[in-house]
Amino acid sequence: MIIFNFVYNMILKGSNHRLKKRSKKFNKYITEQIERIQDGKDAQTKHFSYFEKKLSHVHNLMAFDRALESILQNDEPAIEEYMGLLQPIMLHLAEVYQKRDNLQCAYFAYFIEKHSFENYMNMNDIQDVIIGYMNKNSLYCRINTLQALYTLGDEESVAEAISILDRSDSFMHEKILTDGLLSYTGDHNKLIHILWGKIEDFSERVQLSILNYIRFKSGDYCEEMFSIMQDNSKDKEIRLSAIRYFGKYIYEPAKEPLIAFVSDKNPINWEYAAISATSLARYEGEDVLNVLMEAMHSSNWYVRYNASISLENHHLSYRDLIEVVGGKDRYAREMIMYRLDSRRIEQEEKEVTT
Repeated sequence: MIIFNFVYNMILKGSNHRLKKRSKKFNKYITEQIERIQDGKDAQTKHFSYFEKKLSHVHNLMAFDRALESILQNDEPAIEEYMGLLQPIMLHLAEVYQKRDNLQCAYFAYFIEKHSFENYMNMNDIQDVIIGYMNKNSLYCRINTLQALYTLGDEESVAEAISILDRSDSFMHEKILTDGLLSYTGDHNKLIHILWGKIEDFSERVQLSILNYIRFKSGDYCEEMFSIMQDNSKDKEIRLSAIRYFGKYIYEPAKEPLIAFVSDKNPINWEYAAISATSLARYEGEDVLNVLMEAMHSSNWYVRYNASISLENHHLSYRDLIEVVGGKDRYAREMIMYRLDSRRIEQEEKEVTT
C-alpha cells in the first residue's frame, strides 16, 4: 500500500499541470450534460461514447476522478441521474482495467470505492468483474479491491474475495483484514452468517480475522465461541480470540473455564491466563474476585497487570488490595504500586489539560 500511494502521488505530481487542464475540460463537459438534464433534456449519447474511449487511459481517468470530486460536492437530482447513466461506462472500464498492470488495476478499484457508485447505479455486473482483480499478484491491488467490495456492500462478493485472497500466496496481516471487514457498508449480520458458514474452509490466519470481526459486531455467537475456546486442538491465537469474545459479551457458562485458565500456574499457558483475567472484569462472584486476587501473585507481569485492571473494574481499591494480597508478596506489592503510580500520573495529566 505504501508503494501504491507513493507511485500514485508521484504520478499526480509529475503530471499535475496536464491533470488540471484535463480535469477542467472534463468538468465542463460533465456540467453541460447535467444542465441538459436539469432542463428536461436527454444527455447526449456522444458524450458517453467520448468518455468510454477516453477513460480507458489511466491519466484521463485520474482527471475524470478529480472532476467528479468537484461535481459531487453538490447534491442535486440531476447529478444523481447523470451518475446513473455512467453505469455502462463503468462496466466497460472494469473489464478494461482488469487487463492492465497492477497499479492501474488498483487505481480503478480505488476510484470505484472513492466515489460510492453504488449510490447511483446497479453495481452487480461491475463487482462481478472487480472480484477478478483479487487474482492479481499484487497486495495493494487486492487491498484496494477488497475496499471497493466493502463499499459496494454485497456479502457474497466479499466472502468470495476473501476466499480468493486466502488461496493466494500473498500475506495480509490479520488486523488489515479485520479493519476492512469492520468498514463494510452492508448488513454485518448477513456477512458474518456467510463467513461463519465457511469458517472451516479458511486458513487459521483468516479465521482469526473473522473471529475478531465477529467480536466487534455480534454477540450472537456465544455457543460457537465457547466451543472454540474449549477445543484444545484449535490454534492458540484462535482460542485466545474466543476468550476475548467473552470479555465483551457476558456468557455465564464461560465463567468457570475463564477461572480455570487464570488458575493455571503453568508458565507456558500465561497468555490464556492473562487474556482470561481481562475477560473476567465483567463477571460477578466471589470466585471471580478470589482467582483475580490469587493472580496478583503470578510471576508473569501481564497476568498480574490484567488481574489488577479487572479488580479495579470490580471496584476494589488498591489500598484494600495491599492489605488482602500485597502485604508480603513482592510481585503483588510491585504491581499495586505500579498501578497506583499510573493512576496518579493519569490524574495529574488530566489536571494539567483542564
